[in-house]
Amino acid sequence: MTFIEKMYNRRSIRKFTDEPVSEEVMLKILEAGRLSPSATNTQPWHFIVARDRKEKEACTFGGFNRFAVDASFVVVGVYKKSEAVMEKYSLMDVTIALQSMVIAGWVQGVGSCWMGAFDDNKLRNALDLPADARIVGAIAFGMPAETPKQPPKKTLDEIVHF
Repeated sequence: MTFIEKMYNRRSIRKFTDEPVSEEVMLKILEAGRLSPSATNTQPWHFIVARDRKEKEACTFGGFNRFAVDASFVVVGVYKKSEAVMEKYSLMDVTIALQSMVIAGWVQGVGSCWMGAFDDNKLRNALDLPADARIVGAIAFGMPAETPKQPPKKTLDEIVHF
């Protein structure tokens, strides 16, 4: 399968096996984030890796995201307001880096799912984040225990305008 075919087949994974993601693969995923582009090369990101149950539970929100506790690890992407040249760019840069990690995981056989619903204070306390840390998002990573079908998508004609 070519890289572009893998991209087209990527799905959000919410069910994980008990098989851990190897340290080597996890580091390659994190490296993809580190090497991502950023505005004026500021690299505003900080990545917190949650591996223990308490930290992963802090990434859940009510009934949402319960799958995070079964993930091998969760990456929480933040930037520090004090280090942000321009907040808008820092938000975009961290988002790009997190998506690079999603893709790096997928091409190595690791599934993931973005999580935007979380209790900011609960997550901040569980991960001992500094006051100036701005949480952009969290991504659960693990070995897929499901193969979801592609949900309906709009056609290019509906979303591309020349």
